[in-house]
Amino acid sequence: MKTRTRALRPALAVALAASLAISVGALTGCDQQTGSSDTAAVQLAEAEVRDFEIATLATGELEARDRVELRSNVERQTAIVEIVPEGSRVKAGDVLVRLNSDEIKREIEEEELQLSEARLNLEAAETAYDIQVSDNAASLQNAQLAVELAELALQQWENGDKVKQLKQFDTAVEKASRDLERLKEKKAKSDELYEKNFISYDEWKRDEIALLEAEAAYETAKLDREVYENYQMKRDHEQRLSDLQQARQELIRVEKSNQINLKNRDSARQNRAVQVGRREERLAEWTAQFEACTITAPTDGLVVYGSTVQSDDWRSQNEGPIAVGRQIRNNDLIIALPDTSEMIASVKVHESLAGRVRPGQRANIKVEAMGDLTIPGQVETIGLLAETGGWRDPNRREYTVRVRVEPGPYSEDLKPSMRCQAELILGTVEQALAVPVQAVFSDGPVRYVLVPESGRYVRRPVNLGRRSDLHAEILAGLEPGTEVLLRDPMPGEVVEEPWDAQQLADAGYALDEDGNPIAPRRARPGMRPGGRGGPPAGIPTTSSGSSDESSAKADAGASDQAAKPEAAQTETASTAPVSPDEASGGSTPAEDEATKATREPASDPAG
Repeated sequence: MKTRTRALRPALAVALAASLAISVGALTGCDQQTGSSDTAAVQLAEAEVRDFEIATLATGELEARDRVELRSNVERQTAIVEIVPEGSRVKAGDVLVRLNSDEIKREIEEEELQLSEARLNLEAAETAYDIQVSDNAASLQNAQLAVELAELALQQWENGDKVKQLKQFDTAVEKASRDLERLKEKKAKSDELYEKNFISYDEWKRDEIALLEAEAAYETAKLDREVYENYQMKRDHEQRLSDLQQARQELIRVEKSNQINLKNRDSARQNRAVQVGRREERLAEWTAQFEACTITAPTDGLVVYGSTVQSDDWRSQNEGPIAVGRQIRNNDLIIALPDTSEMIASVKVHESLAGRVRPGQRANIKVEAMGDLTIPGQVETIGLLAETGGWRDPNRREYTVRVRVEPGPYSEDLKPSMRCQAELILGTVEQALAVPVQAVFSDGPVRYVLVPESGRYVRRPVNLGRRSDLHAEILAGLEPGTEVLLRDPMPGEVVEEPWDAQQLADAGYALDEDGNPIAPRRARPGMRPGGRGGPPAGIPTTSSGSSDESSAKADAGASDQAAKPEAAQTETASTAPVSPDEASGGSTPAEDEATKATREPASDPAG
């Protein structure tokens, strides 16, 4: 919920002055409980059906709708060596400013040398990469050949050497076996012949020795085969498998080594390429910086120095106007080329009112340099973010509102930076029951007026609607013609009694479980007290409502404000009046937060 600014406006000042005069008169002339009839008439006002506007004042200055700003794009601090005179009319393409570029020239020359060296390094890296590709191919081919040879050696042994060796051992065993059988038969015949004395002992003995040798040869042949089959053959097999495995491992090592070496070469090549790219970018940047030292006019226009546009800036105040030799930093505004054919009033609106300002709302603009001339305008945009009040008022938050200045015969006399004041018409209340804002008081969530009764005053709860600096709309709880008190009551003037439940209901207030009043839902204009259909007595059926939908929405925030409790008040009844500023929607952010949990949702008072 937006709150309204506490700034004292002229109309509000008049109202407060009148109220103060009334109060002073009452204090000096009313020692008794009631004053004279003349004084009472001044202190009272009637609730009446009337029209009034909801407006607020905002100050600022004029600026051109379209303005080309020429800022320094040189990243380092430099100095102006040439600039066109302020107030000159220039054409598009004219040279406006020249900045010192000596240091940038030296940087360009140094960067060109660095770029040449980087390109040579890139060529060397690319050559090393190509050589590495060739070396990788050769080492990979050798490793693959070693694997193939190891596989062939294993196959040769399994299918050739092993089979051949086994056959040789089988042949030797078979031969030894046959020799043994032959010698056994021969020994048997020798035994028979020896017994018959057909052969000599020596001859018989030789046959016996030959048999022994044949038996030994047979055993040896079998043992040789067993040794080969159980030991040598397995050793040869494992050896050839090991050779093949080593060849394959070597192939994997070569492949990984090739990848690593190639990645290193490629990384070096890419790094060199990146260095070349960065050098080229830096050279392009320095070249762009050199070109930025010469500023030309993009369009036709009137030359206005940046120090004139930003006259309130501390640098402009300390360093003086822009001139040849002045130091310029990056993004400093040097020249502005405004288009004065269409002007904008850029004014500051307090954050409490920003939510009620809408594009399309009417405005009345006064320019200090043009006397009492009132220029019509229309709100175009509202700033997205609030701006601080600076070191003078760091807690202040304001939004920039841009108001279009309607063209007219005065347009040629309007210039940028002219101080101006804009009266923003936030809405128009037509034919609504209203009372002066100083007649409205508050007690917690309840807003009320003081109605005379039997020489004293009784509290009458009311449902507030839209408010201006002078008037507050009464949506429910009061009848036209009812008199209300316009000042702070004197001690003993107010009848101390609890709230009347029926009066609270008529004004739209509800009670919580503890019997305490709850801020009402906003009654729509044209409803009878208590929310019943039909207009209040004495009010025409075509009475209330804003002039259009946009102004009605702009006043919705003001209606919500009526439901806020005052943070400084206690739960007991208070006779402190609602100031005109409070009646127009003022409250603190702390009060807003304190009310959110208990306030009923408000409907749009404009319907």
